[in-house]
Amino acid sequence: MRDTPLSNCERDFILKAIEEKRRLDGRQTYDYRNIKISFGTDYGCCFVDLGKTRVMAQVSCELITPKENRPNDGIMFFNIELSPMASPAFETGRTGRGGGAFYVFCSLT
Repeated sequence: MRDTPLSNCERDFILKAIEEKRRLDGRQTYDYRNIKISFGTDYGCCFVDLGKTRVMAQVSCELITPKENRPNDGIMFFNIELSPMASPAFETGRTGRGGGAFYVFCSLT
């Protein structure tokens, strides 16, 4: 995800935090955030709250009769949108490297 390597200061900060078993938000190593999973009003919609972080996922599918000359073959299409609010590395309306890699992985399996 990150295109540039960590600076020495960033690396030292992370290593010190690990050594002290401390997270940025002050939690200890095995402290956890409350989790809440709820389903939206639309079929296939789900919300997950993890502490102050909220994620929404939407899935859908459509069954289509395969072509007559390839009755055992089908197509799976994945559209992955990652919000720039999650990371500046994500661009609005673009799948990006992560989504492309997921699509290729699923195509090969």
